[in-house]
Amino acid sequence: MLREYLVNNSESKEITFIVELKTKVDSKKEVEKFTQYLADFIVEREPSTVYGYFISEDGKKVTLIERYNNSEDGIQHGKDFVNGPNFEKFFEQFEIESFITIGNASDDFKTFATDNGFQIEYRSSIGGYVRR
Repeated sequence: MLREYLVNNSESKEITFIVELKTKVDSKKEVEKFTQYLADFIVEREPSTVYGYFISEDGKKVTLIERYNNSEDGIQHGKDFVNGPNFEKFFEQFEIESFITIGNASDDFKTFATDNGFQIEYRSSIGGYVRR
C-alpha cells in the first residue's frame, strides 16, 4: 500500500531552502549561464536531492530551491559553498533578499548558519507528508 511509504513532515529530517535573490547583472542570459554552471557544479559534488533556479520574466529575480535529506547534508553544502570557488562569484551575481528553511533544521544547522552570517527564517511543519 502507498501509505507504507509516507512519513509525516513533522518526523522527516529533510530540510528545504527557499532563497529569494535579486540579480546584480543586467543580462538574463548571463544569469542563466551562471546558474546552470552552479547546478552542474553541485550535482557532481553534493548530496542534494533537489537543486534548482527559477527566474522571473524580466530577469531581475531568481528563486533558488534546495532540498537535503537532513541537516547534516545542509551543513556540508554550506561548508562547501562558503569555502568553495563559487562563493564570491555568487555574490557578484546575486543579493539575497530572503532565505527560508522549511523542515526540522537541527540546532547544529542553525548554529552553522548564524556563525557564517546567514540570516534565515525557519518554518516547521504543521501538516503534510513526505512520500518514500
